[in-house]
Amino acid sequence: MRWMFVIATTVLLSTALLADPITVDSLPGPVRDSLKNVLQNPQETVANIETYDWGPALIYKISITLNGQPYLEVHIADTGKVVRTDENPDVADKGDDDDADANASPSPTSSP
Repeated sequence: MRWMFVIATTVLLSTALLADPITVDSLPGPVRDSLKNVLQNPQETVANIETYDWGPALIYKISITLNGQPYLEVHIADTGKVVRTDENPDVADKGDDDDADANASPSPTSSP
């Protein structure tokens, strides 16, 4: 039974590692247009693009650097809607958590 688990894990990990990286040029048009609106400074560059499912939508998580330092993380739905932005996502937590000013992300199935 352990061998089946090891084989299944190896197959899943190798598939994920062999996937082609996502580039700005390969983004869907609406996502690329929204990203262009987010990138205002010529010093901003896209460092990494990942995807994840959120309800029925595919979300693109895009890490942006400014002068080589982590600056912004933006989440854009496949429709082009910006669903979340986070400044300085890689900055270490200094132990001063203040959840009072945190904003909850809306549920993908909720409606206003």
